[in-house]
Amino acid sequence: MVRAAAPLTMPRRLGRLSLAGAAALTLATGALATGVTPALAAAPHVAPHAGDAPVPPPAQTGKFVPTTPTRILDTRQAIGVPGRVPVANRGAIKVNTGLTAANVRAVVMNVTVTDTTGGGFLTVYPDGATRPTTSNLNFTAGQTVPNLVTVPVTNGYVDFYNFGGNTDVVADLAGYYTDSPAVPGSSYMPLTPGRVLDTRNPGGRPVGTRGTLNLKLAGTAGIPPRGATAVVLNVTATRPTAGGFLTVYPHGTSLPTTSNLNFTAGQTVPNLVTVPLGADGSVDIYNFAGSTDVVADVFGYYTSAPYGAGFTPTGPTRMIDTREKGNSPIGQDSTLQLPVARGGLGTTKVSAVVLNVTAVNATAGGYLTVFPGNGTNRPTTSNLNFGPRQVVPNQVVVPVDDSGLINIYNRFGSTDVVVDIFGYFTDPVGTPGALQNGTDSSLLFPCGPTAPGRWETVVDGQAVSVGALDPGPLPYSSDLRVHAVVTDPSGLTTDYATENGHGMAIPLPKPVLSGAYSFYAYATDGKVSTPASKPCYFQADGDSRVGAVNITSDAVPGQIYPGTMLNFTFSAVSTGSSNGRQIADFCYVDGQPGSGCTHIAADKDGKAHLQLPVGRWGSHTLFVQASTVSGWVGQYAEYDFYARSN
Repeated sequence: MVRAAAPLTMPRRLGRLSLAGAAALTLATGALATGVTPALAAAPHVAPHAGDAPVPPPAQTGKFVPTTPTRILDTRQAIGVPGRVPVANRGAIKVNTGLTAANVRAVVMNVTVTDTTGGGFLTVYPDGATRPTTSNLNFTAGQTVPNLVTVPVTNGYVDFYNFGGNTDVVADLAGYYTDSPAVPGSSYMPLTPGRVLDTRNPGGRPVGTRGTLNLKLAGTAGIPPRGATAVVLNVTATRPTAGGFLTVYPHGTSLPTTSNLNFTAGQTVPNLVTVPLGADGSVDIYNFAGSTDVVADVFGYYTSAPYGAGFTPTGPTRMIDTREKGNSPIGQDSTLQLPVARGGLGTTKVSAVVLNVTAVNATAGGYLTVFPGNGTNRPTTSNLNFGPRQVVPNQVVVPVDDSGLINIYNRFGSTDVVVDIFGYFTDPVGTPGALQNGTDSSLLFPCGPTAPGRWETVVDGQAVSVGALDPGPLPYSSDLRVHAVVTDPSGLTTDYATENGHGMAIPLPKPVLSGAYSFYAYATDGKVSTPASKPCYFQADGDSRVGAVNITSDAVPGQIYPGTMLNFTFSAVSTGSSNGRQIADFCYVDGQPGSGCTHIAADKDGKAHLQLPVGRWGSHTLFVQASTVSGWVGQYAEYDFYARSN
C-alpha cells in the first residue's frame, strides 16, 4: 500500500557545499590550491553610475549590422543594372550596394544564379580590386544555385564576374560589417553546431504552399534567451514537390520580396542564412510553392553586448583544391583536416572562419560536415548536401578551437572539395578572466560558457554572487574596479562594480529572480577600461517546490514471491516560475534511506516506469523521492508490500 509522504528528510537541494573555513582569495596571493574551487570574497557593489560614471569597454571593430533584406541586383528585372541582360560568359558587372562606403568594411549578400546556359562559376569581389582566382558559386547549364556571399567593400560597389555561358544573377543584401564607432552593431558568438529543426522527424510536417513555419531560437541550442540580435543558420530544403523558394525572416515583420533558397522538385538545396531575430526571439520560414521539408542547423549568433568576436575580411584565399596534384578526394566516412594557417592567417588566434566550401565530382549522393578540433566530437549537422556528380557550393562559418584545425567529413562515396577562406572572427584580448558564480552557501563555480548554464537553487534571503578572479592586464591601483554587467530574467541589465580591483564577488540584490541570467566583466581604473570578457550564463531557481510522489504498482497482495517482477509508475508535480521546476528524476531504494539509492529519469510528464524484481521474502518498503531539473528535492513517499516465501 502507499502511505502519505513521510518527513524522513526535510526538502533539500542538491550540490550544496559549505564555505566554512574557506579562505577568501585575492589575486595578490597568486596561487590556487589544486583541485579546490576558490571562493571569492563578497564585496559591496556600486549601483550603475553611482559616483563616477563607469568608463565603458572600448568600441569593437568588425561589427555586424543586419539590414532589411533588400534586392540590389536582378538582371532579369534591370535592378542594379541598366537593362534586362544576363551576365555574359567572361563578363563582369559593377553593382552599387546602396551603403555609405565610409561605414562599410564588407557586405553579406544572398547571391543566386539562374537561367544558366552553360557550366561555370561566379566570382564576387571588391570593385577596383584584382579579380581573385576563387569562386562563390559553381553551376551547370539550367541550374538555379543560391549561396551566401561575404565580400569586402572599399568604395560602396562590388563586382560580379561570370565564367561559362550566360547567366542571370540576383543579389539580396542581408547586412554589412563596420568598424565605425558611430554605427551600432553586433559581434559574433560561434556555437557548437546544433540541429534546431527537422520537419522529417516524428510530429513534424512539410511546409505547404505559401505556408509559414515559426521557429523559436532564443533560449535554444546555446542561444541566450535575451541579447541575441541575429542568428547564423544552415537551412536545407529537401523533398520539395515543386519548384519554388524559401524566405527566412524575423517573426513579426512583413514578408520580404527576397529569397534565401531556390529549388526544383525533388532537389535538396542547402544555404547559409544570416537572419535577425524577431522581438520574441524567433524567425519565420516561408515556402512559396508545393510542399517541402526543412532542416535548420544553428552555427552561431550575433549580440549587441560588447563581448563577441569582430570580423576581418580577407583575400579570399584558396586553402585547398583536392583535384590538384598531390591531393586526393575525401573518401566515404572519412575526414579531411585543414589548419586555418593554410588560409594565410599565420599565428593569428581566431574564434571562427568564414569559408566557401564546394563539393565536386561526388560519386554518390551525400553530405559534408565542417567542424573544429582534432577530428573527434563530430556534430550531427550538415553543411552541404549533394547528388552524384553535382557541383554544390555553400558558405560555412565554423568555430576554431585552440588546435587551429578544421575538419571536413564526407558521409557517402568520395568527393573532391574546394575550400576558400573569406574572413575570420577574433575575440577581444586583455579581458577579465575566470568568471564564476554561486550562492552564499556554496563555493563559486566556473561559468557556463554557453546558455543557459548551470542551475543555482536559492532559498529565501539567500544571495547569488558573480565575479571574476582575474581583472585583466590593468595594473592594480586604488582606483581599479571590476565591473559585472548582469542581465536578469526580466531583461534588465545592470552594471555592478567591486570596491577594489582584487576580483571580488558581487552579491546580486535580493530577492533573486528565478530564471536565466548572464553577465560579462570588464575592469577600469576610471581612465581606461579593458575589453569585455566572454559572457557567463547561469540559472537561478528560488521558488520551485516538489509535491508528493505518487506510486502505483501492479503488485497483488498474496501473489508476491521472491523473483516476482513488479511494475511501478512514479509521478510527481512541482510548482515554480522557471523551467527548473520540471521533474528530472526519481531516487528509489528498497530499504531505509541513507544507504544510497538508484536514480531513474523522468519523462516530460514527470513520470518514470520501473520494473523491479523482488529479492527476498518478508516486508518491503520502497522509498521514492523526486527532484527537479534545477536541483530541488522533495520528501520521500513510501510504498509497502509483503513477499511470501515460496
